[in-house]
Amino acid sequence: MKMNQRFVCVGLAYSLLAMIVPVCCAQENVTASSKKPPLVVASFFPLYDFARQVGGPDFQVKCLVPVGADPHEIEATPDAARLVADADVILLLGLGMDGWVEKLAVAEHKTRVAHLGEGLPTHKMGTALLSELADASARVNPEEIDPHVWLDPVLAQELVERIAAELETIAPDKRAAIEARRDAYLAELRKLNEEYKDAAAQFKQKEVVTFHGAFGYLFSRYGLKVAGVIEQFPGKEPSAAYLRALVDTMRQLHQRVIFAEPELPDQAAQIIAQEVGGRVEKLDPCETILSENPNATYLERQRHNIQVLRDALGAASP
Repeated sequence: MKMNQRFVCVGLAYSLLAMIVPVCCAQENVTASSKKPPLVVASFFPLYDFARQVGGPDFQVKCLVPVGADPHEIEATPDAARLVADADVILLLGLGMDGWVEKLAVAEHKTRVAHLGEGLPTHKMGTALLSELADASARVNPEEIDPHVWLDPVLAQELVERIAAELETIAPDKRAAIEARRDAYLAELRKLNEEYKDAAAQFKQKEVVTFHGAFGYLFSRYGLKVAGVIEQFPGKEPSAAYLRALVDTMRQLHQRVIFAEPELPDQAAQIIAQEVGGRVEKLDPCETILSENPNATYLERQRHNIQVLRDALGAASP
């Protein structure tokens, strides 16, 4: 082969390499940049909010309960099934709160399911009033485990610790960032606990009446007693005898405030409040994404609860 022909061949080879190498590099870059963060699917709002605070931009965090929906009465949807199928980890509370999600996880053969409520100190639903009238209000079970542990800022810290551990398991390369966000959020929860304690020290009224039996852990932590509830769970209507006893109890306690909830109808609470010459205030169980403020965080909503309790129970504002 002549010398000039060799140069032509070599030149063509280099030209081809120059064309191929950038294409290969570009494909590698596309593959790297298109890799999505791990998908964390939480059964309902508090777990969702804790996960997004601790996970930050390193994770996709999705909530299975839609905005404004009641997690006690939710049913599986095709969208929920798809999220569960795609999840890298599924965050459940357990304690009878989100069994429908566990069924989805089993159906989708998901093995990474975190039962975050296991081993936490729990107590039964119910009040003395409920126990006395259990026969008259047969649809209410005062022996049922209360799942609302997240409302206690101290127990919430344990949930956050457990969520952080799950995130580290599925993304060990993000451990340092996860732990930094975890520690910062735990500090906020400790501060929230102190704010509740400061407010509770000023409460003049220590016995309260609520629409829904969600606040046992919160009230127990800060020295409040649930004297009665209108519905132990949303949709479980009490008997007429139970409501008469509740009105009598409120009169005996000189209690004129009923705590209803932002996402639930409060007609029954309004009627009872009128009966005792009182009023209805909204206390947030922090269990669903709020329709009117979907971006509100757990901390913001809990601090609003502190102010509601201050105003209702006779404590002066700071």
